[in-house]
Amino acid sequence: MNKIVKSFIFIVFFMFSVNILMAEEIESAQKIRAGAFAKVMAMEEFNTLSSDIGDPVKFLNTEDMFVYETNAIPKNTIFYGEIEDVREPVRGRDGALKVFLYKMETPDKKIYNLNAHLYNENDNYIGGATTSHIYYRKVPHYNTRLKPFLHAAPLTVLEMGRHYAVKPGEEFFVIFDKDIYLK
Repeated sequence: MNKIVKSFIFIVFFMFSVNILMAEEIESAQKIRAGAFAKVMAMEEFNTLSSDIGDPVKFLNTEDMFVYETNAIPKNTIFYGEIEDVREPVRGRDGALKVFLYKMETPDKKIYNLNAHLYNENDNYIGGATTSHIYYRKVPHYNTRLKPFLHAAPLTVLEMGRHYAVKPGEEFFVIFDKDIYLK
């Protein structure tokens, strides 16, 4: 019985010390919170016409990102990602892409895993603009002081969408979906 109690106390002490060491390690690391933004630039061209889900893409960080006084993500950090979803162009809407970023490599060759997306108000799909109207109808417009005139009102028939392409050098914002600890 005495041996079991000693081994139990040893295991509890060991787990407690490991937790303290891990907490100190996390406190010494720089934390980038979920929801933070970084500005990046596309390094290669990709588009809705020739890109498939899972195709690799690379982006370059164009500005230093500071957390308090520390340069957390230095300029020229490379972000690696893949195309998560491709929406083909349809009548009324251009094609769109969703890009997931999973890794970043700093200029001093430190590699960090991350969970991030290229940010856009359209549920993080880049592209996908609404196309213009094809047909208009003439609608009389009456005014009390002027003569009536015809007004062109758009019908609900829209143009066919176009494929969306990302050119090298085009800038985007990356939004971090989960916290990242940088050493």
